[in-house]
Amino acid sequence: MKRFVLGVILSVTIAGLAAASWGAAPTPRRGGILIYGLSTEPPDLDPHVNSGVSSGTVKTAVYEGLVRYGHGGAIVPALAERWGLVGQTQYVFHLRPNVRFHNGDPLTADDVKFSFDRLLDPKTGSALRSNLKLIKTVDVMDPLTVKVTLLQPFAPFLAYLAEPYGAIVDRKVVQSGANLRSTMMGTGPFRFVSWDPGQRLRIVRNDAYWDRTRPYLDGITFVPFADDQTRLTALRAGDIMLMDFVPQEQMNTIARDSQLALDADVGIFMCIIFNPQRKPYDDVRVRQAIAYAIDRDAVVKTIFDGRGTPITGDVIPKAWWAHDAKADGTYTYQPDKARTLLREAGYPNGLKITILAPITYSLHTRTAQVLQAQLAKVGIQAQLDLPEWAVVLKRHNEGDYAIEVRGLTAAISDPDFLSDFYASDNTYYAKQVGFKDDRLDTWLAQARAVGNQTIRKQLYARITERALELAPWVYFAWGDQGEAARAYVKGYEHFPGPLGRYSGFSLADTWLAK
Repeated sequence: MKRFVLGVILSVTIAGLAAASWGAAPTPRRGGILIYGLSTEPPDLDPHVNSGVSSGTVKTAVYEGLVRYGHGGAIVPALAERWGLVGQTQYVFHLRPNVRFHNGDPLTADDVKFSFDRLLDPKTGSALRSNLKLIKTVDVMDPLTVKVTLLQPFAPFLAYLAEPYGAIVDRKVVQSGANLRSTMMGTGPFRFVSWDPGQRLRIVRNDAYWDRTRPYLDGITFVPFADDQTRLTALRAGDIMLMDFVPQEQMNTIARDSQLALDADVGIFMCIIFNPQRKPYDDVRVRQAIAYAIDRDAVVKTIFDGRGTPITGDVIPKAWWAHDAKADGTYTYQPDKARTLLREAGYPNGLKITILAPITYSLHTRTAQVLQAQLAKVGIQAQLDLPEWAVVLKRHNEGDYAIEVRGLTAAISDPDFLSDFYASDNTYYAKQVGFKDDRLDTWLAQARAVGNQTIRKQLYARITERALELAPWVYFAWGDQGEAARAYVKGYEHFPGPLGRYSGFSLADTWLAK
């Protein structure tokens, strides 16, 4: 894994040392408004709904959960100043005293219980509901103490709570009828001011924040941009100060620019998601044929400008303890084998398909174009369907697609993130398209309930082998992902590896050296 900061190359491991922030100094300067260029307009502001990384960045600045991802990707206290595990299934969280929501309401254990109930309510559409289904009860012990009892041991429980989507909301505000999709009321370092869809979203410093040392900025104005190049041009001109989702083909150039700073890390993988409810993708041979038809080295060179690693087997990052090295090499570039599988599936003359990808992100569009050219070599004629991100998200959630190109990452710092892709009752991805395999369901459930790492590794090896055999997803490559800023932006940190999607938590530490 490589990290590039102002042209200096630092080598670290995905699970390794804390990431360097942009030129942080001992005494940050207070004040100033950060202009943040977002890659897309937030589809909603509900903290319990995952509507993409850009909207998640906004939510991390305003809301907080009991715990969160912090410096170097570690799980650190947030609204819970401490917690303990009783036996293997009971977590007791002790809340920070004197914390208030942005409207002045005190944070209490009742708000925590209400928030968990809302997370688990199917009507909410929570990103975490499937992964928190092992919660049996949430009990208020006293105004500042909450006990969460699980149905069984759950190894990655805190890792899920640390996501932005485990935020605690104001019970009174929600029960009064407030629409959290269009307004925000949290306890975080910044408070919501206004949202002009398509124009800007403004937040300002929470002067009553429980951590009196932060934030440093007076506020942040988030500005959405229609495409990557326009956003990058605005950064170079100084119209914005920080931008997300730097185009991979521009990273090396930015790293050499003394007026800019790049903070990037191996944190995104490109893949195909099949809808097994649609023909011809209900036939595993077609899915496997497409997997063999992809030249992953060419994808890395073309899409990631060489800043990536092909995925020929296990999608669990190679530096993680659960990675199955024996599975690597399962899907290499074998066009003849792809043609054979297509013939066996009843398509001797090839077939015509339509690939869905968001035009909002050049990474997705360029990947779809490369796939289009590669699939043509084995007789698959692909037409590209390229709507805006919000449309793609809606169609995916409704199962309104057949084959989709997506850039994704691990949701948590635990291999249980595979549940999002393969567990049939998981509303994150698998359930939306009707993918189901009993063996994968069983092994995933066992792996999250076992504390022994050796046993978990064996289970994830089985999961990897089975998933590659069924090929409901086809993985291409891990690549760098990150943010770029004007050189005077300090203190911001791109979290290591797949946790880079939660780097918005570091906005409380960001300051302007000018």
